[in-house]
Amino acid sequence: MKPANNLLSRYTAYMANRFCGGSSRKLIAAWWYSILALTAALSISSLTIQGRRPFAECFASVWSALLLCVLSVGGTMIMRKFHNSLAVGFFLGGVVASSQLFFMLFLFFMGYGKDLRNHGMSAKAETIMSFFSLVQSILLGSFAAILAAHRSEILDKPGNAVMEMMDEMHGISSNQTTDTAGVDGPSYEAPSVRA
Repeated sequence: MKPANNLLSRYTAYMANRFCGGSSRKLIAAWWYSILALTAALSISSLTIQGRRPFAECFASVWSALLLCVLSVGGTMIMRKFHNSLAVGFFLGGVVASSQLFFMLFLFFMGYGKDLRNHGMSAKAETIMSFFSLVQSILLGSFAAILAAHRSEILDKPGNAVMEMMDEMHGISSNQTTDTAGVDGPSYEAPSVRA
């Protein structure tokens, strides 16, 4: 398992160097933003097929859109605020499960589209939904792999490592941000004991 992780780390480091100026944190953030953008497209697409399709297809598309919205909100909260190993592990599990769900939805929409074409009906919406599902499955699966390979960048740094990553993504340097007390970064001093 160690060589595969090393290979994945080297590949993601290459992608970070090539596309994100060497920052794997920027790579993680950019990948997450692409997932959020596709989530919006899938949600809109799932709402447009309502009323014209059977209940099973409508339910599958709306349910998957709701799950993606929950994953998006929860994932963004974990990426921004909750950096402990339990939260990141739970998030990784949710991302992997969602990736598998969207691969199954890809197969579902492809099969349903084939049935429609065999009956001489148009399967344009099913083709679009199957394509979006496959792309979302690949994005989620690769995001889980990237985050698993570089999770120490989120877990090992105390304080606001992911917030700095998001700030870095938007061009804000880390020494421009301050906490509410006006001091750069969090304070880790032990509280004084009063006698």
